[in-house]
Amino acid sequence: MTRSNRSSLADRLLPQHPFFRLLVTNGAIGVGVSGLVVAGIFAADIGHLRELVASAQDPILPVMLLAFGMIVTLTSVVIGSAIMMLGSETDGRGGRHVHTGELIPIRVEARSSARRSHPRHWD
Repeated sequence: MTRSNRSSLADRLLPQHPFFRLLVTNGAIGVGVSGLVVAGIFAADIGHLRELVASAQDPILPVMLLAFGMIVTLTSVVIGSAIMMLGSETDGRGGRHVHTGELIPIRVEARSSARRSHPRHWD
C-alpha cells in the first residue's frame, strides 16, 4: 500500500468529524487493551479461572461475560481519559493544566487544648 492508499483507507473507515474520530480510535484501543487483559488473565490462570472455564459445560459463556465486562470498563477508561485530555478552544493546552490561583498566606490563631476537661476514651 502506498501512503495515499493508507490515508484514503483511514478516511473511508473513520468518521470525518474529529471528535467522533477520537472516540472510534480510542474505542478500538480500549477493545485491544481489553483483549490483552483477558488473554493475560487466562494465561496467568488467576484464581484458577482457566481451569474453571475449561471444566465448564459451556465454556464460551464465561469467556464472553468476562470479555464484555472488560471491554465496557477499559474502553470507557480509554475514551474518558482521551476526552479529559482535550483542551478548550481558547487555550489549546490540553487537559493537563491546573488552575490554582494565587496563594496568599493567612495567619491563623492556635486554639488552646484546655477546653477539654476529660480525655477521650475510645472503647
